[in-house]
Amino acid sequence: MKQSVGLVILQVIGIVLGLVSVFWVAGSLPAEKYAVVGIYNIISTLILVFSNTGFETHAIRNILSWKEEGKTDSIKLIVTQAITFRTLIASFIFLPVIGYAIYISSNKFEGQYLGLFVLMGFLSISKATNDATVLLLKAFNKYLAAAFVTYSVNVFGKLLALLLFIEFGFNAYINTIMWLPLIITLPVIYMLRKNICFKGVFTKINIKKGISESKFFAVSSYLSYIFNFMDQLLVSIFLSAEILGSFSVAKNILAMARTFIENIFDPLIQNLVRFKQNFDEMKLRLNRIFKIKNILLIISIIFIPFVFFFTDEILLLLNLDHYIVLNYYVFFIYIAQVFLIASKVKYNYICLFFSQKSYLLITAVNSISTLFFFIITIIISPQLLFIHLLLTNILMFFYTEWKFKSTQNPYNYEIRITRR
Repeated sequence: MKQSVGLVILQVIGIVLGLVSVFWVAGSLPAEKYAVVGIYNIISTLILVFSNTGFETHAIRNILSWKEEGKTDSIKLIVTQAITFRTLIASFIFLPVIGYAIYISSNKFEGQYLGLFVLMGFLSISKATNDATVLLLKAFNKYLAAAFVTYSVNVFGKLLALLLFIEFGFNAYINTIMWLPLIITLPVIYMLRKNICFKGVFTKINIKKGISESKFFAVSSYLSYIFNFMDQLLVSIFLSAEILGSFSVAKNILAMARTFIENIFDPLIQNLVRFKQNFDEMKLRLNRIFKIKNILLIISIIFIPFVFFFTDEILLLLNLDHYIVLNYYVFFIYIAQVFLIASKVKYNYICLFFSQKSYLLITAVNSISTLFFFIITIIISPQLLFIHLLLTNILMFFYTEWKFKSTQNPYNYEIRITRR
């Protein structure tokens, strides 16, 4: 609970700084220029998507339990495998990303920014490594440290980039956010050094064992990343740079909203891994988490009319009124987050405690529905792009309710939730 309080405080600071940095830059640039930032998000996400191995998810589900059992060697092996293989695979993925950089430069920016786009891909290798280290910190239930690392890249670093933007212009801004993941990752690896050991990492038996234990998590991660990333890719290919600029601003707003919700619930639910064998304690703690969820859900519902009636005024105040259809995106994103709060606890619980196949299934349902709804909305109108997120979260709310009550729940007979 202390971590969640600390994370909320950090989140409030992060939201303020994030709003200042992102919206100042976005408000100072034409949508076509800010689209370059959207291309960086796409390229870095491509590297993140295809470098995922599933080792980090396996670590999240087991490291706390292994610590209780004294399995130090298993912890060192999974930590080292996660960092090493993520970095190596990301380096290979960089090569085909160059092709995307050439295409997007030629077709959307009249041949400009090619060198910048290629550099984005190269530096995104370190962003993949950074992502692995953040997930490993979460596996040790060090969510505050993980959040600080994430905020150093996405919030505090962007504040620095903003100061450089004011003084030196857009090139200084974009280069700062590109280099930050590399600079931040090095001390994080040092933080994890006691759990890094290359003994046996590259042996055939350990590689096969690691792949076998993580294969469903890897497939789940690919599905989650790919289908949720396709929206950015499709927008960059089929819609104008102006729409891409608005879409990129909206994605920043969405990322802040999701992070706020995750920072409240993820550490609380992750800590339940300690109590795999203590059903009474798990029941008690899970009920507490449901109460927190209900309070936050009520508060978020109360603010719906405010968001509906005052979005245009807020965007005008932030100097973002020149981003077309952004007001629609903001409203759809907010309502979608209400449903995310409603399903978040049970979704995380399923991901942590159900079988690997159940983990894969819930990820597939979430990812495929996201892409399906997005394709429909992009065909109908650019104004409706983020309604796909709302439809997906509504579907996941009903799916998690059904799944949680099913006999597939590994603790179905031990945990009797009286209040949900």
